[in-house]
Amino acid sequence: MPPAQARDFVRDALKGTSLRDPFAQLLSLELVFEQRVRFVPVDETHTRIEFDAVGQLPGADVLMYTRRLGEIDRFFVALHDELDRRARHRRPDGGDRAIDEGR
Repeated sequence: MPPAQARDFVRDALKGTSLRDPFAQLLSLELVFEQRVRFVPVDETHTRIEFDAVGQLPGADVLMYTRRLGEIDRFFVALHDELDRRARHRRPDGGDRAIDEGR
């Protein structure tokens, strides 16, 4: 994905997830972590997206290690789901679906 599109892609991917819902975060104690996202351009068509959940309380990274890993995992699952959603809505190359070519 081009660097110019990466931020919008991440915003779309996280829309409607518990990673952006303050009430859901409060219920699952995820407010203990600060979400940090970094976009690193690789070339014109690729961007590396880095995510970390950094503990805001001393010792939170250690005491809540599995919850931190879960938050990181959910972030990348949301990105993968957005890629799948976009692939399903993309029109296949090489023709119009309204035209039956006898296949």
